[in-house]
Amino acid sequence: MGAETANTTATILRGTGQNQFGDTIDAQLPVMTGLPVTLLETGRNVQDPSTPTPRTIREITCIVPQYAGVIDTDRIMDESTGDTYIIISVTTPGTIIGAPVDTLCALKRITAQTT
Repeated sequence: MGAETANTTATILRGTGQNQFGDTIDAQLPVMTGLPVTLLETGRNVQDPSTPTPRTIREITCIVPQYAGVIDTDRIMDESTGDTYIIISVTTPGTIIGAPVDTLCALKRITAQTT
């Protein structure tokens, strides 16, 4: 069902590696490329005015086909913008007819905004 509403294609990144200091870092190993996904901004929170720096925290939902097999340690890169997101949660809604349903992922962008 996600292919019908897809507004971009994505690359699923998985794995970790080590930097020159021995720290664990995300590896940019593509598991799947050209995956049709739907990226939606589903909410926006503005930080409390009592804090010194106002911030806008965007809530982003990604609808991914179930066959992609995404897990919460993966990252999703939007192929049209180059933005990379971490997956906060993965939810597969139930179905009463047994047909495969799309996976819903709550995301947080980890790349800097360029514009």
